[in-house]
Amino acid sequence: MAKRVVITGIGPVTSTGIGKESFFANILKHEMCVKRIPADFETNYEFKSKYYAPLPEFSFADYEIPAHYEKVMQDEDRMAALAAKLAIEDAGFKIIKDGKTNKVDGLSECSVILGTGFSGLEPAFHSYLAHIIKDEKIINDLIKKRIRFNRMIIPMMMPNSVSAWVSILFKLKGSCFTVNASCASGAYAVGESFKRIKDGYDKLVLTGGVECLKDDTGAIMRGFDMLGALTKSADGAPVPFSKIRSGFLFSEGAGCILVLEELNHALKRKADIYAEIIDYQSNSDGFNIVQIENSGSQIIKLLKKLKGNRKIDYLNSHGTGTLPNDEIEVKAIKEVFGSKQSQPLINATKGILGHSIGASGALEAAVTALSIKKSIIHGNQIPDPIEGVNLVSQTIEKPVTYAVSTSYGFGGHNGGILFKRYNLNF
Repeated sequence: MAKRVVITGIGPVTSTGIGKESFFANILKHEMCVKRIPADFETNYEFKSKYYAPLPEFSFADYEIPAHYEKVMQDEDRMAALAAKLAIEDAGFKIIKDGKTNKVDGLSECSVILGTGFSGLEPAFHSYLAHIIKDEKIINDLIKKRIRFNRMIIPMMMPNSVSAWVSILFKLKGSCFTVNASCASGAYAVGESFKRIKDGYDKLVLTGGVECLKDDTGAIMRGFDMLGALTKSADGAPVPFSKIRSGFLFSEGAGCILVLEELNHALKRKADIYAEIIDYQSNSDGFNIVQIENSGSQIIKLLKKLKGNRKIDYLNSHGTGTLPNDEIEVKAIKEVFGSKQSQPLINATKGILGHSIGASGALEAAVTALSIKKSIIHGNQIPDPIEGVNLVSQTIEKPVTYAVSTSYGFGGHNGGILFKRYNLNF
């Protein structure tokens, strides 16, 4: 018999807010954290997009995580560690200091499944430069800081490091691995974790996504800029589903971890429940390495499976703000849900946070669960919106029974999660 799966802990780490309270409060107020690119980024290349969302700033000492680990972690690992701690504590588990690490009562067999799109790029760049250039002055002139070849570069570059460090720091000894599906990585990780609990393989999983695309020179951002994927707006606002959209807001990084739990296990310990996950679907376009397939046929199939015969009240869309993606996503929404009057309420969290690639699907899952729990849906301030789409322009209070969160990634990876307001009897 299939098990029921609920969300009992949420741990976001973003420049908009760290921890569920400040994170969600700022989302509801549409508080964006945006910076102009530094002049050094444009030494050899003129950016079309002039703004980005910065990496969140924090230290382990502020959150009582053993500080010595920061020296051997890259920023992606650090965000995963903090997000895990926040989610574990939010779920009501007690973290106990155990020598140089921690352990958690009731979580020793917990699995860790995280998504990420890239891994350890800035430390890799630095170590590469230190390896091929002997004259430190040349390096200092290039990036204006002293760098060295990092003896921990191999574990820093490992895509599995984000999951491994969470397992190590909190002594979690269930299954532990990392999922990669580009921009859909976080959604895939949550979905695969849901399936493991539903099918009886696990009772508890720490899941979500993390990403760090920060580098001193702007080379990573340039890669997205050259693809024409980034916003060219005068203030950096990406305005998804607007007729004047021009791309997404580049995010240097973010993270979010959720605690997924088998219902009876959660009830026995009297856990607070945000929402229930009742379905997860994924498929592939099989079309292009960076473009969504023009007809949107696979997205339509995905949405139809998630919807079934239910009335969906809320859709947290992929909503990047790129010209083709939004157009195809709107086409799929209209095909599945019909006219504006029959569509669910629709918003795009990337319109506030920017696009953090592997972390985005997890952050949007968290926003969807919080929206269900609190009966409130954030708006998007969208000038000149596309016609026929039931967009939420201002934050509104609205009970939500069923909600869907979707993510579509480079390479044709499509993923969607179906949430329901928790009710013990159904």
